[in-house]
Amino acid sequence: MNWTDALGRKNIQVEYRWVPAHKGIEGNEEADQQATKAAYKYCGSYTETQNPQPFLDYVSFAHVSRRLTEVKWEESKEEIMELGKKSKHSYRYDLVKRGGNSAVMGAKKTIAARFYQLKSGHALIAKYLLGIGKRRDMKCWWCGHEYQTRDHLFKWCKRWKREQKRLWVDGQEGEDGYKGVEKVFKKPKISLPMSLVFAEEKCSQALMDFLSCTDVGRISGVVEEAENSDHEESSDGGV
Repeated sequence: MNWTDALGRKNIQVEYRWVPAHKGIEGNEEADQQATKAAYKYCGSYTETQNPQPFLDYVSFAHVSRRLTEVKWEESKEEIMELGKKSKHSYRYDLVKRGGNSAVMGAKKTIAARFYQLKSGHALIAKYLLGIGKRRDMKCWWCGHEYQTRDHLFKWCKRWKREQKRLWVDGQEGEDGYKGVEKVFKKPKISLPMSLVFAEEKCSQALMDFLSCTDVGRISGVVEEAENSDHEESSDGGV
């Protein structure tokens, strides 16, 4: 700094020491106030964010960073206020426009949660619980079959035969209707892996309807080994 050199030529030694900011240190607080006044001298008040006057020829980087943060916060608050004016349904509509799955977003939270748990393979089924050490076998607690897998529950479990027929073959008519999964793929269910079915958005409504009519992805009341798992359910069977 030029003034430091000038003082040095007069045998005046300048020593710099770091002090914490905003801790009530008298000299530091005074310096901060003076720096702030100088920085805002030609750019308006603290809250002014629209068309500010030109800055001084020199200004600290910290001040520029603070001004940018203020502007960003103002813009964020405006966006949040706009979102708050929208209804729950219009917000969902915006998410769908941005590429969301309309069938899942329009469903109840508990059903949507089971959909994504089953899609990812982290659902309350025997195969997963065995893998995380919460069961000793893979026996289906709904029909007694030796292996309770995702494919078994959606295709072969005897407890849900009627719902499976609607999912795979019949579909549902009406305004909110959908085609059976076999008609969507034009293949029998035995040749369709569940990972492919979950990935196809045209099948989402059929899957959501199946989950709403069954307890697939929930623990039967006779199973107590998984009560302390990370997917603990409420007493009414919800996720």
